[in-house]
Parts: sequence; C-alpha cells; structure tokens
Amino acid sequence: MPTSHLHPSAVVPKISRLGRTLASAQVLKETLSIIFLGLPLVKAAPLVLLSALPGVVLYLLHWHLALGRAGRVLAAAVWAFTLLDELWGLLLFQELDSPTRGQIRLLHWSYFLGLGIILLALGELGWRWQRRRAKALRNVHHKAVLAARQRD
Repeated sequence: MPTSHLHPSAVVPKISRLGRTLASAQVLKETLSIIFLGLPLVKAAPLVLLSALPGVVLYLLHWHLALGRAGRVLAAAVWAFTLLDELWGLLLFQELDSPTRGQIRLLHWSYFLGLGIILLALGELGWRWQRRRAKALRNVHHKAVLAARQRD
C-alpha cells in the first residue's frame, strides 16, 4: 500500500551527540575491561566465558549506539540491560576464589566508571524524552488556541 503525503511515516528520534559520546566511552571502557579483566579470568576459568555472552551482545549494541544508528527507545533498553549486566559482572567477579589486588582495583574503577556512564546516558535519555513530551504538549495547546481563535 503506497504512503501518501497526508500520512508520512513516523520519524524515530535518534540518540543525541552526547548519547553517542557516552556509548563510545562505554565501548572504550568495555574494551579495556575485556583486555585487563576478562581475558585473565577466562584463562583461569574458561566456563566464565558463557556468562560473558550477554556482555558481548551489549558490547556490539554499544557500537551500534556509538555509530548513531539507533533510536532512543532501543538506546534506553540497551542502557537498562547494561546496568543489569554491570551489576551481574560485579557479583560474578566477587565470587572468584582469589582475585589479585590489581584486579580488584581495576574492577572498582571499571564498575564505577561504567555505572557513571550508564546513569548519565539514562538521565540524558529521560531528559530528552521529557523535553520532547513538553514540546508536544505545547504544540497541542497552541493548536487548540489557534482553532478557538478561528471559530470566533
């Protein structure tokens, strides 16, 4: 069925430049975490690799966000799952038998940096959602005022 000029397809709002920057920062943090925390952990206990699969999927989704190809709804879902994955990773790492002092320090840096990035990204998405909603409400009010003036 052809679309008409009267009913254009809905535009999905893309993430902002700040959102793409935060996604890029998360990709960098995850890359360093994989190199310095993940690889030594996999060498010590190869079965841990299975629990890291959701993190790998999120890593690829963060690349998708960083490239600016995702909408805000997908971005919010990715960031929410990233928060859960960050907490899951912290719990798994604390279950290890004997992490070294360096690994613990890297884990804390990675965790708090990741938590900060995630909360900033979710806050920015929430702020943009609220701002867009307020603008839409103003437009509805403005249209109602114009329609009332035309009736008079």
